[in-house]
This record gives sequence, C-alpha cells and structure tokens, in this order.
Amino acid sequence: MAHCPNCGGEVRFSIDSQDLACQNCHTHFDPVTYNRTPESMEQDVYETKVFTCPNCAAEIESTDLSATGFCAYCGSAVVFESRIKQEKKPQKIIPFQITKEQCKEIYLKKIRSFYYRQRDLEDPAYLDRFVGFYLPYWLYNYHFGGEINLKGDRKYVRGNYVIMEDYSLRGKLKGEVEGIPFDASLRFDDNISAVIAPFSREKMKEFTPNYLLGFYSEIADTESSGYEKEAFSMLGEELGRFVAGSNGFGTEDIRIHGGINPYSLDREMTVGRGMFPIWFLSYKKRDRIAYAVVNGQTGKIYCDIPIDEQKFQRASLLMAVPIFLVLNLFIQISAESLPIYTLALSFFLIFLSQLQMKKIQERDKEALRYSKEQKKQEETDRKKSGTSFALLALFLSVAILIWHPVRDEYYYIAAALSALASILSLRMMIRKFNVLTTRAVPDFFEKKEE
Repeated sequence: MAHCPNCGGEVRFSIDSQDLACQNCHTHFDPVTYNRTPESMEQDVYETKVFTCPNCAAEIESTDLSATGFCAYCGSAVVFESRIKQEKKPQKIIPFQITKEQCKEIYLKKIRSFYYRQRDLEDPAYLDRFVGFYLPYWLYNYHFGGEINLKGDRKYVRGNYVIMEDYSLRGKLKGEVEGIPFDASLRFDDNISAVIAPFSREKMKEFTPNYLLGFYSEIADTESSGYEKEAFSMLGEELGRFVAGSNGFGTEDIRIHGGINPYSLDREMTVGRGMFPIWFLSYKKRDRIAYAVVNGQTGKIYCDIPIDEQKFQRASLLMAVPIFLVLNLFIQISAESLPIYTLALSFFLIFLSQLQMKKIQERDKEALRYSKEQKKQEETDRKKSGTSFALLALFLSVAILIWHPVRDEYYYIAAALSALASILSLRMMIRKFNVLTTRAVPDFFEKKEE
C-alpha cells in the first residue's frame, strides 16, 4: 500500500483527475514522479502480490489491495492466498478513463435493453462488485520499408461514353507501426477481448507501478510468438488502409484493388508489453457463471445476460393466445395434416437443440480445458438438452402418419401428445439457452500443476 507523505493515508490512482490522490487529505501527486528514485528507475521489475483463488486457482496481482474480496473468474467470495513476487515491468500502460459509476451506467443501459433479463442483475449491491483490472497485452512493433505495386481504376462518364481507365501504381513505403495489441492472458477469454476492443494507442503512457494503485492486474502467461502471424496480418491491413487513403494513392475517383503484401517489405519486429484497463463483474448462479466486462478506456461492453424463465413463459403465453385466434380464423387445418406440422416442428426442435449443444460445448471448452470434469460435464449437458422429448414428438408424428387411422380422434390425440412433448423439449431448450448465455465455472487447478 502506498502512503501519503503528508498524513500517512492511502494513495490511489484517481480516474477523474488522472493522477494519484490521498484518500484521506485529498492531496494529489504526479504518478510519474511519486516515490521515484534513481534505483527504481534502473530496475526492470517491481514488487507485487500474487493472489490465488482457493476455489478455482485463478491468479491475479495487486501492488496494494487486500487479500479479501470476490474472485472475478468464479464469482466466489474468498480470502485469497497471497505471495510476494517480482514482476517484470511492461513498457506501456493505458490508465483508466471510465470511472466505476460510469461503468455501472453503461452496464445498466446494456442489460435494460433485454426485456427477459433477471432482476437481480440490477441489484446495486451486485453492481458494487465491479472490479478494476489491468489486462496484459503483447505489443508488436514493426519498422518496414520497400517498394509497393498496386492496381487501380477510374470510371467516369464523358458525353455518351462511359470511360474506364486502369492504373499501375508504384511507390516506396517506409515507416513504423507500434503497439499492435494481443491479449497475453490465458485465463481471459479471447472472444471477450475481441468484443471490447479496440484500445486507443494514443492514450498509452510509459509504465510506472503507480498507475496500478487501487486496481488488480492479470498475469501475462502466454508466449509472444503465439500471436506473431495475427499481428503481421493486422500490419498488412493497416498498411492497406493507409495506402488506399488520402495520404497514399487514394483519391475520390480512383479505386485501389487488392492490398499490400507485408511479406514483400523489409521489416524488423520487436515485442513489448502493455497493460490495458477493464472493469470486470461476474454473476454466479448454481454451477454457471456470467461475465460483464467494460473497456476501461472507451466504455465498450461485453455482457452475458441470462433470461428470466418465468418472464419468458408468461410473455410467450400472452403472445400465443392472439396467434391461435388468428390462425383459427383464417387457416383451416385438417386432422390428417396435423402430424405433418408436428413432424416439421420436431425436426426444427432437434436441429435447434443440437445447435445449442454445440455452442455450449465450444464456450465451456475454454473454461474447462484444465479440468478433469470436462467429459462428465459434456455428458450431463447432452442428457439434459431436450432432444429426447423432440425425438418422442417425432416418433408420434411418424407413427400416426404410417398408421393412417380412419377416425380423426386418433390424429388429434397424437398431435396433442406430440405438441406436449415439443413443449417439454422447448422448455428444456430455454433452460439450455440460459446455459448458452453463461459459461462453466473455470477450473485452473490442473494448469497450476503443469
């Protein structure tokens, strides 16, 4: 914990003033020069505490926060196990720009756009559990130069003629692109990183541990080589946009074809590390967990929103009544054709159920990749998917079509039973939809043993 030299109070980074502020006497300090010594400037490491969750084994760091709180990954209220560690300094950091109160407003605006949301997602006590995190990112820097060759064309009308002109565009390109970012944490979901991106590189500052005061930070546990191809591809896209723009060959009437092949350029790559801000909230219900993540710089949000099953069922019933009346008034369905409709509905439900299961397994694969319980979890999900009821409805529809009885009552009975099975299947699928909008509670114990 950092202490105020005036009163001994706790010093934390203030998002509003973008500097350090004493929580007691409200004195402000420059984060760059606060507690800076010649020795600290020469060191390439800083001291931090590593907190380990006893429930899921997730590890986070902090320079000054306590070991009591909520684990953002598994949603449990825990007393973290902690140890002191020397952490290598990153080169860059983007300080928080979005305050916790602004973060709550962004989150509430997002979930209130979903009618079937669960009410406890808006509980003020729950919203207070938003945690400020710094995520580690690999930053890829490129220096490049070389000749480029592109094709372009121009189309215009002169009199009664449409004229098409082709251009061969050549030039020399030289420059640098710094800070192409990729998430450096194995625990943090790359899909979430993609949703809350981008972070503005213009706001990057030289790293000092003082920016971390009052926040947690994630641990960089991936190799930088893992994203080199993706970073190089992004370099090509960025150069293509530049060359096609007003500073390159692009004009209002000349259209550029193709892009730049970065492999044709002479280049030099260096890799640095940065820390980017997010607000992180987790919602745990039984054996599932939902995440809300807000970009601490831009306010872009990712949000898992489970639905309220009872609210959904009430709304569905209210909509079903007018639909039934309209169909009954304008569409006549014979008894013999009823099984055809229930058969089509059964096929649709089976398809939907299997599609849901595939998505659920893909989502849980990341959280359970270190867990010995993964196969057991997948097997349990298959049994509860609702497919069995849809298969029963399909069997009843096919059976009555093959039997083809004379009396209409048999068609109505079979259709009613098939519809009941379809409703049960749909109910199970609604529950599985809630599974799809959440994720398995992560388990990092096996990763820790590696």
